[in-house]
Amino acid sequence: MASGKTTIGRELASALQYKFIDLDDFIESRHNQTIKQLFEFKGEDYFRKVENEALKEVCDYKDDYVISAGGGTSCFYNNIDFMNKNGITVYLRMEVATLVSRLIESKIDRPLLWGKTGDELANYILRVLDERKKFYNKAQLVVDGDNLNPAELAQLISAIVKEEKLL
Repeated sequence: MASGKTTIGRELASALQYKFIDLDDFIESRHNQTIKQLFEFKGEDYFRKVENEALKEVCDYKDDYVISAGGGTSCFYNNIDFMNKNGITVYLRMEVATLVSRLIESKIDRPLLWGKTGDELANYILRVLDERKKFYNKAQLVVDGDNLNPAELAQLISAIVKEEKLL
């Protein structure tokens, strides 16, 4: 959450001359509901199932895409293994303080953060990162994103992908 996946994903797609898909936007369009509504009315388990189905659908597309997946996508239904088999995965690693700052300033309504104070938010991020790091660290590329702007991060990732001949 708030690592810049969508912003950097768009930049990376442009740098690679690929198309871009934000998985959350795709889900919202397909279900005619916001992520918040899906969480609120159907629950997280339902959302994760829908997310898994959407991930598999967009990975079947024939063109080249950069897909911005949600922060929890890789942690359910063996999605990280599926993503690693079907593309190049990138973990945008950020410091907790950076994430807290971005989330406090964010205008996006995030269901998993409803009602949290700054301290509760920091503790939540620490706990979630600790729970998810075993999935995140399975990514094929781990990139520290704290000191680079989105364009610089996209260029760095693009250069690594091309240099390593991962495409």
